[in-house]
Amino acid sequence: MENLVSQGGTLMVIGMATVFAFLVLLIGAMKASSAYFKKFADRYVEPETPVKVSRGGGDVEVAVALAAIRAKRG
Repeated sequence: MENLVSQGGTLMVIGMATVFAFLVLLIGAMKASSAYFKKFADRYVEPETPVKVSRGGGDVEVAVALAAIRAKRG
């Protein structure tokens, strides 16, 4: 019985160390990516497209959504 407990503990420690190592690598990759995009931000210019904002007149969209819900529910 003691052998199973020690094997379980060893497996748990190995698993936790693997997850920790993966998370450290993931954080490192994110920081490296952030540094790269901050350094070369001028190469990635966002297109200046106006944002379309709908003011009012959403009755048709609401009616379509309600009809879809009623059709789905039966």
